[in-house]
Amino acid sequence: MMLNKVIVKRMQIFFAFLFLFAILTKLETNSWNDASRMATIESLVDFHTFSIDRSTYIWTGDKYFYQNHFYSDKPPIMALYSSVFYLFLKSVFNLTIATHQSVTYFLLTVLIMGVMSSLGLVCLYEIFKFFRIDERWTNIVLLLAGAGTLVLPYSIVFNNHAFSGSLLLFSFYFLLLRRHEVRNAAIAGFFIAFAGSTDITMFALIPLYSILLFNQCHRAKLSFVLACIPMILLYIWLNFYTSGSIIPPAMNAKLWDYPGSYFGAGNLSGLVGHDLQSLAIYAFHMLFGSRGLLSYTPILLFAIYGWSRAIMQPGFKYKKEYLFIAAICLAYVMFYIFRSNNYSGHSYGVRWFASIMLLACVPLTHVLEPIQKSKLLRGIFLAIASVSILISLVGTIAPFGGINVNGYSSFFLNLELWQKQLLWDKVKVIAAAISVYATFAWFWRQFKTNLGRRSPSL
Repeated sequence: MMLNKVIVKRMQIFFAFLFLFAILTKLETNSWNDASRMATIESLVDFHTFSIDRSTYIWTGDKYFYQNHFYSDKPPIMALYSSVFYLFLKSVFNLTIATHQSVTYFLLTVLIMGVMSSLGLVCLYEIFKFFRIDERWTNIVLLLAGAGTLVLPYSIVFNNHAFSGSLLLFSFYFLLLRRHEVRNAAIAGFFIAFAGSTDITMFALIPLYSILLFNQCHRAKLSFVLACIPMILLYIWLNFYTSGSIIPPAMNAKLWDYPGSYFGAGNLSGLVGHDLQSLAIYAFHMLFGSRGLLSYTPILLFAIYGWSRAIMQPGFKYKKEYLFIAAICLAYVMFYIFRSNNYSGHSYGVRWFASIMLLACVPLTHVLEPIQKSKLLRGIFLAIASVSILISLVGTIAPFGGINVNGYSSFFLNLELWQKQLLWDKVKVIAAAISVYATFAWFWRQFKTNLGRRSPSL
């Protein structure tokens, strides 16, 4: 019996992106960030504790000191989730971080980051199918979302950004569905709370879900709220258990007051502030400059254009959903502009923004019609899409290789680091680039042969 075409399409998307991510996945920790996360996973499985004192990765600077023990400052729920996979690798294949560090790191990154990002792209396909977008255009946008944004570099190292971004998209998708709204609202609530437990900024976005829930029945609203509560309570309890406070450790300055600590009240994200001049400079580089959201993901310029067209279109049925997308993305970006000062540290672009990439790509559906009509616009789109893919691929050289200095481009730093790459690492990036550009050229050719056909109306 032949598989349903939709199921086959889902499998193609999932495995194609998973293969791309796996090819480029790093074989070792590249920063304090991923080392800190791996330290908790190792400690939970090998030493049955949240304390990372005996971990291979105790050298990480992303740790705080509480009751004479060191702990990772990363939210522990993602570590609990990931420890299931590590326990499987240890029990079945006898792989441990202490004895097989590179292989274990690689497999955990693929199984957790690669799989979650691939599932996020399958979900994006489901959203496009819900909007009845032409499949040829869907192919192009999916490729750009997965290989032309910060999703790519942050799906090949162990972090929380692409992971929480997929959870955010799952939540949005279930509230799109019109049937079984009570059940779907509960599922959406669970996913956004799960996202918040891995990226605490997501918790602050939960009130914005009132935009999507506004016209739904009271039972749906209640089920959404109730579904959020268990994960929020678990997160609070784990904070108290590991730090003695419900305040997130990454925002609790007293936990960082120990000899050799790099962090404190003056540089912890969420605690810092700016004067007007420094805020203007910081905001510029966060949005347009050396580490900017639009500098590193220029395809979002077309997403903004698509969003504006949708909102201004008379009779457009999904204005509420598009207002939600704008509110989520704007609130998330503004939080980090106002409450951080280090451009997400040693990273490519601003790694925090990888969390909203998939959701921000949804309005690309709405530029199909003008691109079909205008040869000039098609040329501009093709150029910007090609540049976005290039920037994303350069990010895979060293996702955690940037420096947090005004005016210094992590893009050019990665090009410098390219010179120091091993031959095999260069081959992988070149092979990935050839594959992505060849696939994009094929999808674009298919799209151009279909220009005479009008797309269905959203």
